[in-house]
Amino acid sequence: MKVLMLGWEFPPFFAGGVGVVCYELTKAFSKRNDIQVTYVMPYGPKNLYSKHVRLLAADNLIPNSKINIKKIPSLLSAYMGPEDYNMSLRQLQLSHKEGEENFEKDNTFKLYGSNLIQEVYRFAEKLKLLASYEDFDVIHAHDWTTFPAAIALKELTGKPFVVHVHITEFNKSGGQGVNPQIYAIEKEGMQKADAVIVVSNLIKNICIEKYGINPNKIKVIHNANVEMNNNLKHNSEIKKYHKIVLFAGRVTLQKGPDYFVEAAKKVCEYRDDVKFVMAGSGDMLNRIIDRVVQLGIADKFIFHGFYNREDAEKFFSMADVFVMPSVSEPFGVVPLEAMMKKTPTIVSKQSGVSEVLNHTLKVDFWDIDEMANKILALLNYSPLHSELSERGYDEARSLTWDVPAQKCIDVYNSVLPLVVNARQ
Repeated sequence: MKVLMLGWEFPPFFAGGVGVVCYELTKAFSKRNDIQVTYVMPYGPKNLYSKHVRLLAADNLIPNSKINIKKIPSLLSAYMGPEDYNMSLRQLQLSHKEGEENFEKDNTFKLYGSNLIQEVYRFAEKLKLLASYEDFDVIHAHDWTTFPAAIALKELTGKPFVVHVHITEFNKSGGQGVNPQIYAIEKEGMQKADAVIVVSNLIKNICIEKYGINPNKIKVIHNANVEMNNNLKHNSEIKKYHKIVLFAGRVTLQKGPDYFVEAAKKVCEYRDDVKFVMAGSGDMLNRIIDRVVQLGIADKFIFHGFYNREDAEKFFSMADVFVMPSVSEPFGVVPLEAMMKKTPTIVSKQSGVSEVLNHTLKVDFWDIDEMANKILALLNYSPLHSELSERGYDEARSLTWDVPAQKCIDVYNSVLPLVVNARQ
């Protein structure tokens, strides 16, 4: 079976968890002889590299590989909203004027739409070219930015397509200020898809209640663990005198960084030897820094900003506790990264990953008192810390990508007969 997979990020050129999921899923596919994947992604640096696949330009094929990665010029990136897109476009224009070679200079600005929605449809138009020379049986589209392209390809070829919903507008906005254009694209993609894959029951319920999708069309496929190098150990001078509590992710409303800060204040009232590390960037970062200063705990916080995979290895190795206080988390692979480094975790009950984990502590994102209590429990009671460290590692390690990969193949097989029946 040949699968045309559409996404906009792929490690090491990625912006979030969706890229990690695509990487791990295609890696699991590469172990099999019955499936070949061509992964189409937006434009990235020329030195793109992956351990299990090579990343090439759109008009190149990868020899001797079960996964062909192609890139098409685009400014799209994970979790991007209209304001984020406009900022990226302005930065591109500025770098172009300054002579930097971050992107191809020839006809650079002819490639990009004046806003995010226009860019999504330009991306779809570029992908139509694939239909003339690329052979595939099924289309697998990751998140709303690729839905118009998947719809266009289906209309052009008659091939079935599956949408993979990692997050919705309702998760990103907390149900407030939903972008109507993005919502419309999400809904059209789900309605026209032959099947809808979601990463949790939380997302399934949103698709049913907010988008009116038939429950029988939806398949829940939970994510799995993320490869981490457990041979790498990172030491820090901070750990000689302090315990480290980590927040790692986008500093946005959805991720609940404000609740993390309020809980940290309460922890500081009981222990003076704790450092709180906030790794990540986002639209709430400045506000969070201001709040930390207002609470008088600036000396207890370290703000790292954007982090890469190497940084993640370091943070999860150093941390004594990892906290994910997300307000609405479709799944959340970051706790699995922490658990793979034997770091005990606390996750919000409003996260998809809480549906599959047993050896973690769970808390409502808004309950800062209970969040602080659980942080203190892990810092104060070494037997509890050791129990979650070892059992959490075993649990995360058991969640391999072979299982979701097979479930995806089952979904592909379920939609292929639809095309055959339609032709008869």
